[in-house]
Amino acid sequence: MGQRGWPRRKGVKIALAIVAVAAITASLIAALTFSSPGPTIPLLNLPVPQFDVHGLTPGQAAVSSAALRRGGATVVNFWGSWCPPCTEEMPALQAVHRQLGAQVRFVGIDEDDTRPAALGFIHQVGVTYESGFDADGAVGAAFEIQGTPTTYFVSHGKMLDFHEGRLTQAQLLTYIRQIFGIT
Repeated sequence: MGQRGWPRRKGVKIALAIVAVAAITASLIAALTFSSPGPTIPLLNLPVPQFDVHGLTPGQAAVSSAALRRGGATVVNFWGSWCPPCTEEMPALQAVHRQLGAQVRFVGIDEDDTRPAALGFIHQVGVTYESGFDADGAVGAAFEIQGTPTTYFVSHGKMLDFHEGRLTQAQLLTYIRQIFGIT
């Protein structure tokens, strides 16, 4: 009888091990699926470089790193009127600004441009968020952008993430949701 009971006990042990592995796997899947929403991308958490530029529109306040240190959720977009992907992207930025402007600050930084070309462009698109004028590209160099458009996601003076290239409205909303937790 000792020999015959052994295969049954081994089968029971294997079955219990399979059930335990299945329970652990199910618990992990449930924890990952139903965990609280948070960023799914790593955050940079780097300080915003020092800068201060004139507002693009005459009479508009300057745009500075000091203001970015005081504020919460901020989208900083580097663009130029001469840049085709920027001209394609700008309506999406304006649309999200209209949608979330009370919760997220939007700042445009016009790079390596002429003021008349930049003003004509933002008036054509209907941009209503603040824009700085970086005629010589010094601010872009401080942020180490590789080209335009480049968009940074900033909170309380920290660069949390960035995106190089054109963003769609859906992509921008996804970044804002994932980084700032704003929907």
